[in-house]
Amino acid sequence: MNVLPQALERQGLVVRRTRAPVGRALPTELTARRRRQLKVASAAVRRVEQDMLANLDAGEQDQTRSLLIAVHRLAERTAGLLRDKTL
Repeated sequence: MNVLPQALERQGLVVRRTRAPVGRALPTELTARRRRQLKVASAAVRRVEQDMLANLDAGEQDQTRSLLIAVHRLAERTAGLLRDKTL
């Protein structure tokens, strides 16, 4: 469970406290570098979404968003089932 936070920390993407304020969980925060990367990535995602929806009317845009959310939820459930080896 600790492998991913350690890898992100080695890459300079997160910083973690050396002591947990409560229990054993170490709070993890994005570094300034990662916040900048996230800002750039978020702007790119918004541009792609705008491009995808540009030729659709408001109703079609809402329907497309709803479908994408449904597909995302299905993918998450499927990944969970595969992880739990239920499939």
